[in-house]
Amino acid sequence: MPIIVVKDYSWRQTSEFVILNVPLKGHPRKIDLFIIDSYAKISFPPFILELFLWANVVEKESKCTLTEQEAILTLRKTNIGLEWPTLEVQDIDNDFKRECRDRALEQAHKVAEENTKAKSEKRQHLQKEAVREQINIHTTTLNKIDAIRNAHRKEAMHEFEDWRSKAEVPFLPEVEGEVQENRKTYKPPLKWFKDENNELKSRPKTEEEIFNGDAPKKGDKNILEVQNENQENETKSYKKKDDILEDVGDGISEDSESDCEVKNNSSDKKRRPGLDAVKAAIEGNFFKKNSIFEEPEKSVPLPRKAGTINVTFSDRKFPTPARESSHVEEQEWLQKQAEARRKIGFDADDLRPEERDPQWLKDKGDDFFRVGNYLAAISAYSYGIKISDRMASLYVNRSAAHYALGNFHRCIDDCSKALELMEPKCEGNRESRARCHARRGAALCKLSAPQHGVPELEAALQLTPDNESIKRDVLAAKQYFDIKE
Repeated sequence: MPIIVVKDYSWRQTSEFVILNVPLKGHPRKIDLFIIDSYAKISFPPFILELFLWANVVEKESKCTLTEQEAILTLRKTNIGLEWPTLEVQDIDNDFKRECRDRALEQAHKVAEENTKAKSEKRQHLQKEAVREQINIHTTTLNKIDAIRNAHRKEAMHEFEDWRSKAEVPFLPEVEGEVQENRKTYKPPLKWFKDENNELKSRPKTEEEIFNGDAPKKGDKNILEVQNENQENETKSYKKKDDILEDVGDGISEDSESDCEVKNNSSDKKRRPGLDAVKAAIEGNFFKKNSIFEEPEKSVPLPRKAGTINVTFSDRKFPTPARESSHVEEQEWLQKQAEARRKIGFDADDLRPEERDPQWLKDKGDDFFRVGNYLAAISAYSYGIKISDRMASLYVNRSAAHYALGNFHRCIDDCSKALELMEPKCEGNRESRARCHARRGAALCKLSAPQHGVPELEAALQLTPDNESIKRDVLAAKQYFDIKE
């Protein structure tokens, strides 16, 4: 896109301000304004106005007013009361303009860094103040809760003291209470026995019987005999119940009746019938019960129905899934990559829409190349080639940057591509073709291929016979590789 320089503007000044009226053409939607020190630039594509002011202005106290027909810039003078003889510096060359642009860019970067640092410090200060205020609020809330709790505690203790003072006074002093037996006091165990009439009786054990053991007296039956007799009666009553015998008989072995009769060292009596079931369970003889697992058609579940589950994943910059990665480490890596791109001086993500122009990118790469920042120059040329791959000058300049970095193979590729694009061969591209042949020949010689590099240098010399630099390169290459004519 061609660039049109605006020249039909007017200006006037006061003791404090410089007022600039710039007509707007084409009804632009967006106007870019860049003012710092003595440099001012107004851009509304394809129109541009670049001013190298006579004195410095204050950017923060300047303002811009937009109307339908013009943009009114009110620039505040740094030296109030100073009369400007002209708006711009007169009789300046391109080198002075380039220095002013570079100085303005450096100052803008410095101001931007200072603003970023100030914002960061302010944000940290606000965060600290917010944390301190939150702690104060939390402390105040806790103090209020403690005060309310203490008040409730004092009130409860006061009520308790009132109740205790009233409870200690007898409610009915003329009525005497009855002493009740303490049911939790210690009572000696009972000793059971049968008297001469075969009646079951009990009496408290004496201290001798408790500490020395139970010694049966004359005429008293032992408690073991009484218990055994009761167990025999219970066994007889259990045998009369047919339903219990049917359920138990299927799960216990034939020796279960003999298992129920366990000999004891003290007496050969039978134990309670409930113990035989426990013993049978320990030995593995369980009772048979109806269960769904005995019927295969009920125990086996039906097969599941076939189906498809669609799973979608979000786009990620890393090949590993989120559950197997560390989000914090990935963010640090991305930040380091962004910083590395910015350090070389060029980042495609920072470009404005109007700056995504191949010609602008070529000029940007040329500026980087002049200051020796070859990586940034290659990035700018590559992004321009990505937008427009039919622009031969981008390949020519990128080959020079590759040659400066020692990337001779890529230099050869760029030179070859540039020569393919410079068709038809004419007087307008003769100088560019000569530079491509000379640079490709020098790169081939650097790669120890003089049989191909020297003819390229000679082809460049044929295109520009008066170029003393190419003559010296051809002579140096032949002397180095000992090539005789």
